[in-house]
Amino acid sequence: MLNQTLYGAGEVDLRTGTNAMGSYYAQVTMGSAKQNIRFTTNGSYATSFDAQGHALLKEIQQGETLQFVAEGFDTLSVPLGTLDTTVNVKLVKTAPAEETFAFGYALKNEPRPSKGCGKNSTLNSTGSVENGKKFNLNVGGKNRTFFMTLPKNYDNTKPHKLLIANHCMGSKAEDFVHHAPDYDHPSPYYGQQQLDKNGDYIFVAPQGNDNGTWNGKEDHQFVDEMITAMFDNYCVDTTRVFATGFSFGTTRVFATGFSFGAMFTNSLAQDMQERLRAVAVYAVADYNIWLPSAGTGRYDAKDLPIAWMLVHGKGDGTCDYNRAKNSALPRILKRNGKADANGKFTDASAEKPKEINSNTAGHVCYDFTTVDPRFPVKFCSWNGPHRWPAHDEGDYSNYNSNSWSKSWVPQTVHEFFEQF
Repeated sequence: MLNQTLYGAGEVDLRTGTNAMGSYYAQVTMGSAKQNIRFTTNGSYATSFDAQGHALLKEIQQGETLQFVAEGFDTLSVPLGTLDTTVNVKLVKTAPAEETFAFGYALKNEPRPSKGCGKNSTLNSTGSVENGKKFNLNVGGKNRTFFMTLPKNYDNTKPHKLLIANHCMGSKAEDFVHHAPDYDHPSPYYGQQQLDKNGDYIFVAPQGNDNGTWNGKEDHQFVDEMITAMFDNYCVDTTRVFATGFSFGTTRVFATGFSFGAMFTNSLAQDMQERLRAVAVYAVADYNIWLPSAGTGRYDAKDLPIAWMLVHGKGDGTCDYNRAKNSALPRILKRNGKADANGKFTDASAEKPKEINSNTAGHVCYDFTTVDPRFPVKFCSWNGPHRWPAHDEGDYSNYNSNSWSKSWVPQTVHEFFEQF
């Protein structure tokens, strides 16, 4: 750094303020006037420029770069070879690598396309109904039936989420594919098809026994092979399979169900954690259904977590609310606690849910805080009876075919599935 003051007349050799060969800037001040000049270390002002007034090239120094650093963007380094360099800069954001785990996937993980992506299905339909098609599978020597509905804009190159709707006692799979709207069948697939605005889901409804019940292990094999058939013939995101079901009425793969369908869905949640991402159960109770025992077989219970949501009326006289809270829920929580340093999921069953007060209209949904964030547990209580499309009006005894339109359940379940 050279700082020189002159009085009267004089001259300064600017080279005395430099330590290396190259071109430099100097600022000359006279009174209030300032002038910047550029010079080279040979002391000749004129040799700093060419005939057109551009700065002359200097020798390239190996590794000399111009670096741009901006929060939220990748750091950009641009090699510089001359003093007179125009640099076009475009900063980019590189998505971080997706976090991987010994079991399960990161929230909002990238889809994993099934074998059926990019292919035309070879699965032959055995009939059509309004809003879907019927299929048969031979499972363990038995003919099993399920129904399927593709989105209208189905694209065999786009991995779709798969939702399984398990029917309840006294009902059948076809009722959840097409049915005149009523309280237990507000719209296809427990109201989930109506909420699929972008055509992201493929919906399936497997058939249990003719009386609407489910047998147990052979039904687990049926659902397992049905999922495989869907993976092989349609473009499915294998990490987003969901299931749902209701007891006396119904249930990336998702499953849902009510009453006996909820019991069956909850049974699937004990041994199919590697195939089912999340389940939603309505009035699950926790009895009168086959539950897998611990073991190492394909259909034995596994010590693995699963995302789980329950909706249950405290006034349910068919599927006991307290049994759902004190038996079904703790069994899930024991495997869903936050992973320890070794990646093993811990026991979260000490945490108790907040519940709606007795004889109060409305509902309370409680999200557990001690579970692993990738395997959330939601517990929704209301003061109604044995119904799955709960509503908040308070007159739970006067149901009619239009009451379902006031239910908060389909939207809440949809949001629960969409977090993955």
